[in-house]
Amino acid sequence: MKRMRILITAGGTREAIDPVRFLSNGSSGRMGVSLARVAQRLWHEVTLITAPTELKPSKGVKVIPVVSAAEMFEAVKKQFPRCDCLIMAAAVSDYMPTKVSSTKLHKGSGELVIRCKPTTDILAWAGKHKGDRILVGFVLEDQNLLSRAEEKMAAKNLDLVIANMPETIGQTKAVVHIKNGKKPWVRMQATKQAIAARILRSVEQISEMKDILKLTGE
Repeated sequence: MKRMRILITAGGTREAIDPVRFLSNGSSGRMGVSLARVAQRLWHEVTLITAPTELKPSKGVKVIPVVSAAEMFEAVKKQFPRCDCLIMAAAVSDYMPTKVSSTKLHKGSGELVIRCKPTTDILAWAGKHKGDRILVGFVLEDQNLLSRAEEKMAAKNLDLVIANMPETIGQTKAVVHIKNGKKPWVRMQATKQAIAARILRSVEQISEMKDILKLTGE
């Protein structure tokens, strides 16, 4: 198997409200860090763009720390041209506050209303600029999981999609459904390390098939 340049994102981004508060989610970053560890052990060149997390990748993994969705987008855009595969395992915030207070907001007697605007859809951007790269995305849904995952797979031009429920957030084990192109869904219940290994095997298979098609001119 050829050595690939794999770009992985991990963790939950934080969108500042004021200097001490932020909007975020419960992502531990475990899935993304597990992917980076396994990819590095398979001798691939790994770059990990990570939102705040206590977990550490293996030695030899290039780490780019970010905080917000905007910072992650800029980091992905910078690294994307030289990668062979992008695995978007990060839980990127869908919304960010329209205004960030420069000073700490103090408690008052009334309600606090925070107006938000959508963040950039990083994976959708990558799908539009894909080229020959392999794109892997994660879908988290609490209803119509597989049908919505298939919709996102088509809309964002993904080669591989991993669908899971909110219960997997922050856990060491998970139940996921994996879809490789037009192949049937595969259900897997295992540790995130084992799931990471399965995902990377699929990525390698996709890469091998792409190389074969290039050689045969198809």
